[in-house]
Amino acid sequence: MDDGPRTVGSAGSTESGRAGRDGSAGRDGSVGRDGDGTPDRGRTDGGRSPAVARLGRRFDASTRREAAEALGNPSSSMSADASRIVEALFSTALDDPDEAVRAAAIESLYFHGDDHVDRLARRITERRSGGAGGANGAGSGSRAAGPGVAETFSRWLEHDRAAYRMLGATGLSAVGGEGAAPRLREAFDDDDARVRARAVRGYARVGGEAVEAIRPLVNAPNDLVRGAAVDALVAMDSDDAVELLALAARRGSERLRLAVVDRLDALDRRDATGVLIGSLRDPSETVSRAAARSVAAVTAEAEAVPAGDVRDRLLAERPFETDGLLAVFRAVAAERTASGRTGKSGGAPDRPREAVDAETRRYAAWLYCELLEAADPDAADRSAAVEWLIDTLDHRDRLVADLAAAYLPRIVSAAATEEAPSEGATESPLGVDVERRLRALASDETASESARERARAVLRRFKRAVVEAAADRHVEYVYVRWPADYTESYSE
Repeated sequence: MDDGPRTVGSAGSTESGRAGRDGSAGRDGSVGRDGDGTPDRGRTDGGRSPAVARLGRRFDASTRREAAEALGNPSSSMSADASRIVEALFSTALDDPDEAVRAAAIESLYFHGDDHVDRLARRITERRSGGAGGANGAGSGSRAAGPGVAETFSRWLEHDRAAYRMLGATGLSAVGGEGAAPRLREAFDDDDARVRARAVRGYARVGGEAVEAIRPLVNAPNDLVRGAAVDALVAMDSDDAVELLALAARRGSERLRLAVVDRLDALDRRDATGVLIGSLRDPSETVSRAAARSVAAVTAEAEAVPAGDVRDRLLAERPFETDGLLAVFRAVAAERTASGRTGKSGGAPDRPREAVDAETRRYAAWLYCELLEAADPDAADRSAAVEWLIDTLDHRDRLVADLAAAYLPRIVSAAATEEAPSEGATESPLGVDVERRLRALASDETASESARERARAVLRRFKRAVVEAAADRHVEYVYVRWPADYTESYSE
């Protein structure tokens, strides 16, 4: 691969860096130049698509470049060939003798998934660390690698093509070395968003500590750069970095606040957890739900910040509104796990995680139950919350369903004994006829057998808890009303 210097006014320095595309939008929302785009639908060369076949050296450089560009956005009929296309692009990016063809292959790899650029940087590192050059190094006809891999990646940061600069930032971030941090910092003002994003994230990875250098990028209008700046501050894990993240979580735009709370669970720090708890009352439902997801994730880890401490901090936030803390933790507990949905991609850094792992979901359910049990009946309508808890007895996650079964008797019996019922009162203090709902679930043939069994078990525990609570009240009454009876009996 060529590691020549960048020249003023040369191609490849667009915001997206998508040189030679068909005019469709790039990952950061920008549009590339018009190209000849769609690969043929037929098959040649033993079943290979025509575009893959045209990457061969028997075609001229212009044809190979067009083929590499087309493979960045293959037709639906080529979806079955995805792995073959990616490997062909890897081979071209590493070994094609023409710089423009290699750059087009790098761009297309990025649009197949930005993790492929990381893989490409690793392959180049492995080749050049072994001292190989030419076809075994980074492409026939490429310039010498220089005294080291880090120096090569550093030089690519000055290349005239955005694809090389992106690869240079990626590789230098991975290999590090003396001078890597200041060199990456210089790339913070690159005119390609992908280069800036990889440079700022890599800056923290190689040991950069200047929070002030990242501050302007936290409010960058580009999603990639803004998300990378937040990632860098999280990676720094310093007091100044957390302070800047806290400020962004309080005063930033909705997209910035979302980016912050969606990442802060990676910091095992009390001050970072405090920021997340504050964001639970964010006016944006999306942000508050992401904050609840991150709080549950921190609670599941329970390392520097014990689960009990998180619970106690949340309990101090009383009174609870039904559309407040209870609602956001209920929403997280009801989310599907990562195995059932597609997670967040690297190309959309400001989007919240679309799925939660099982532990996070279970701890969200636990926090929900703790909050519901502690809720002030005079300050919150708990009927909807209790209804959801009953429905959760049939939850697809057995442990979440068991949590609901464990807490329901406690919540119902506590509500039944909070006040002595007035004569003739018929309405439940929870606003829900729990016993009737449980009996209906226990006999519902459409519910799972495990749900029906939980309903029956909760009914038994519920009755036992109410009887025990009533007995406690009766015994306490006897002791207070007739103390002589107890003392005389004890003397005898």
